[in-house]
Amino acid sequence: MVKTFFFLTIRSIVLFFVSLIIVRFMGKRTIAQLSPFDLIVIIIMGSAIAIPLEDKKIHLSFGIIPVIIMSLLNYFISILITKNRVFENILQGTSTVLVRDGEVIIKNLKKERISMADLMILLREQNISNINDVEEATIEPNGKLSIILKKEKQPVTPKDLGLSAVEGIFKTVLINNGEVVKNNLEVANVGIEQLLVDLKNRGINRLKDLEKVWIDENGKITFELKNDKNTEGRPL
Repeated sequence: MVKTFFFLTIRSIVLFFVSLIIVRFMGKRTIAQLSPFDLIVIIIMGSAIAIPLEDKKIHLSFGIIPVIIMSLLNYFISILITKNRVFENILQGTSTVLVRDGEVIIKNLKKERISMADLMILLREQNISNINDVEEATIEPNGKLSIILKKEKQPVTPKDLGLSAVEGIFKTVLINNGEVVKNNLEVANVGIEQLLVDLKNRGINRLKDLEKVWIDENGKITFELKNDKNTEGRPL
């Protein structure tokens, strides 16, 4: 009995640290927001790890090798996703607009199998009590709801009050030449989804139209469009 307990303890410790290393290798993206593919990988990893724990006759490698293979597959597919939009849409799905100009798009609710009660819960989670305040609400591939409020319902900014915000000295580039700098997003604690929503509010729908987006130590985000020097330093 003691020998069996010791055997399972050692296996559990080994598989725990293997799993921890693998998840760290897969990156923060997998932890922060699960795409359908990420979810499948985690389920398979959990099942593979459980096999050698349940049966001591099965060699430890039968749990470690499948986990390593799945993590490598996840890694390479993540690279493909960043380089090919079509491939990304197939594996992770696309965003679906559920509300536009305060009106619920019923066919899209049915398409995503979301009830009106579910939609209202998602809105309340973002402190939206009146659907008429919503310009656009979109369900993202990771299941999160992105909301753009109508202009009259958006928070007042210093610019709206005729005030000039002080620009910070230390700037962190979030988007450079149309490409997202993922490491800097994490350092600045800026969510890519909210950043894209803010850009969309300013009429910028494509990242490739941006020369640069940066944030200073005061949290002020500014952007510059390609081939348009008049936008340099424009606040977001």
